[in-house]
Amino acid sequence: SDGDGLTDISETDIYGTDPNDPDSDGDGLSDGDEVKDVGTDPNDSDTDDDGLDDGVEVNDTLTDPNNADSDEDGLDDGAEVNETSTDPNNPDSDEDGLDDGAEVNDTLTDPNNPDSDNDGLEDGREVNETDTDPNDDDSDDDGLLDGEEVDTYQTDPNDADTDDGGVSDGDEVEVGTDPLDGSDDNPALLTDYLYGGGGGISCSSSPAAPSSLWIGLLAGAALLLRRRRD
Repeated sequence: SDGDGLTDISETDIYGTDPNDPDSDGDGLSDGDEVKDVGTDPNDSDTDDDGLDDGVEVNDTLTDPNNADSDEDGLDDGAEVNETSTDPNNPDSDEDGLDDGAEVNDTLTDPNNPDSDNDGLEDGREVNETDTDPNDDDSDDDGLLDGEEVDTYQTDPNDADTDDGGVSDGDEVEVGTDPLDGSDDNPALLTDYLYGGGGGISCSSSPAAPSSLWIGLLAGAALLLRRRRD
């Protein structure tokens, strides 16, 4: 009677659908299509209970109306469409090496931004390779971004003083010493340079602004003193 592709008898006696309504559950799919083609429940507008009507999944999002998590990323299709704005058909929407569900539920990173903390390392690389914090751009608080440490200076992004010389990696980079060589560290000289404590550079209460001239002079003096001692 309703032209949905199912006989009235089959609707009343087999499927329990309304023979006078071609879409008994109002989900945007005819009863006949649900039974014969899609395999969804013609009496349940959201067969897989993922928060999206069957018709929306078939006609709009192109997700599986019989699978609550079409891309198997740990997030239901409805949550991806309505909450996280991720792709319900791609388990890793930002292609950072972490599934969307892992980002939302575990690492608490942004599943739509491959580098959540903007430190130059993608979230997946931080979690799976460098063991750094994907939500902290400077995991060891040494003044260098994690990405700078890994890709530019080859220092340890989880160790503030990679060469164990007594001066942090960031300070070494600032004054021009090698953060991978502990022998050129001079904590006393660096303190004097940065804070003006003993060399007459400055006695201000706040750190002095770096000068390329002072950097060169101090680095040269440190090397000269070391050679004389040797």
